[in-house]
Amino acid sequence: MALAARGEPGQQTGPLVSRRTASPVVVVVDGYVHGSRDPARTLLDGYLAQKEVAVERWEGVFAFAVWDGRTRELILGRDRLGIKPLSYIRQDDGVVFASEVGALAAHPDVPLELDGAGLSALLTQLRRPGYGALREMREVPPGTTVRFSADGEHRRRYWSLEAFPHTVSREETIDQVRTLLEAVVHDDLGDADPAVLLSGGLDSSVLTGLATEAVGRPPRTFTVSFGGMASAVPDLPYAEEVVRFWHCDHERVTIEPDLLAQPDALAESLLAKDWPTPFGDKNITPYLFSRHVGRRTPIALSGEGADAMFGGLGPDADEKQVLTTFPWIARARAMGMPHGLGAGLLQAEVLHDIDVAGYIDSRFTEALEEVPQLPGEDPVDRLGRQTDYLTATRLLEQTVLHSERMSTAAGLQLRFPFADHRLFTCLYNVPARWKSFDGREKSLLRAIGAPLVPSSVLSRRKVPYPITYDRGYKQALVERLRTLLDDTSAPLHTVLDREHAERYVMTPRLLDRGGWLGRADVEMVLQLDAWLRHFRVRLAL
Repeated sequence: MALAARGEPGQQTGPLVSRRTASPVVVVVDGYVHGSRDPARTLLDGYLAQKEVAVERWEGVFAFAVWDGRTRELILGRDRLGIKPLSYIRQDDGVVFASEVGALAAHPDVPLELDGAGLSALLTQLRRPGYGALREMREVPPGTTVRFSADGEHRRRYWSLEAFPHTVSREETIDQVRTLLEAVVHDDLGDADPAVLLSGGLDSSVLTGLATEAVGRPPRTFTVSFGGMASAVPDLPYAEEVVRFWHCDHERVTIEPDLLAQPDALAESLLAKDWPTPFGDKNITPYLFSRHVGRRTPIALSGEGADAMFGGLGPDADEKQVLTTFPWIARARAMGMPHGLGAGLLQAEVLHDIDVAGYIDSRFTEALEEVPQLPGEDPVDRLGRQTDYLTATRLLEQTVLHSERMSTAAGLQLRFPFADHRLFTCLYNVPARWKSFDGREKSLLRAIGAPLVPSSVLSRRKVPYPITYDRGYKQALVERLRTLLDDTSAPLHTVLDREHAERYVMTPRLLDRGGWLGRADVEMVLQLDAWLRHFRVRLAL
């Protein structure tokens, strides 16, 4: 189990053996528990007193393992939203577990095979809850402990989203959410020097104001930008307004575009993410950014996660609308990508044979069946719950979990106040129309943020995480794709749609289709091929 590279002062970073018992109880933990300088000691004491039931009292972001030598039992567990990863593989004589796929893959007895379901999971960025992408790999679900003993494997869900009637007014709701956010920010900061990754968007700007009020002084803030001939980051002017508004100790971190195509950066970011994705420099940039920030501060707050529950349906919510797939898959299909981002350079026959479309439908059906709802709800509220639940339980992999893995590998511990289970539970039960009561998305957060940010930030349009449009980076993508096509030993050689891939090599401007979306297919096959090679994973389609 990989441990966090950084943590709070005094954080335990290795096994802890109980000396209160005749046989050892060993605890390993990755992450943090609010109010504890020594998470492993906290978990050990809690386990000795209450067994795994103690996890219900812990607040924070963590994955842990307990070996109880008295009963010869292994207990694995994850935080409520599953922000820290934890995977395992059952074997005849035990369990292999780790928080990184690379650590599992290094074990000589772990089968390194990727079958059709696993490839579908990678291409769609939708893993079945409790399952990894590699054959026989399982994941501890969020908010769950798994006990292994002579009697077998037993899962215990200790937290999940719940539906209940919302009984207070909109004004009271705004006050309630603000109070809750203030408490979460206070808990996440602890006694650390305040620092915020400030993009200039609404989420991180409000977070900067909350952090300032929580500790009575402005935090250190960090913003990413690109050097050279790369396009300007549209967020920067707004970030600078927030800095002036609160008089923050600010640093702009400039990423030179040529770094994004260097082999070391590509390899390190892929291993940090643990799975191939279609996001390319949206992986590499936050990794390099976090590495720089991590040299300045061990802990920083991130605004990731606000979209999950604050976003809502928008002002044009239609009570007749019915979800037929995940909203982000529907958007990708509307742009001509039937399987989501990243599958366009694999042969159509392969995608048909492994049934990627059927895989998406199965994942959607099972997710929709999980949604907690109240009987007789307003159709818009019902739709809002469905959208929020799918986002919170299936899309966090591409946002909060993505950022956590990149930052941890880079030596920075990010904390995500907007991705707090208490906040999720509260907002999940707010009427859907209230989340866009002012005619825009995130109305509740905008109301909370009104005294905390410049007015320009309240009225600005949301833009995606910054990417580079540098010509050199795109040329490097084309060259890497050309090399892949020429390599008959490549793991993807037999499944690539060579004709489609060659169009990108012959006509690089196709990379600009839909902004950065034109790159997604190329980025995915390059990462997938590199991932298969590095871990020596065999395609078993």
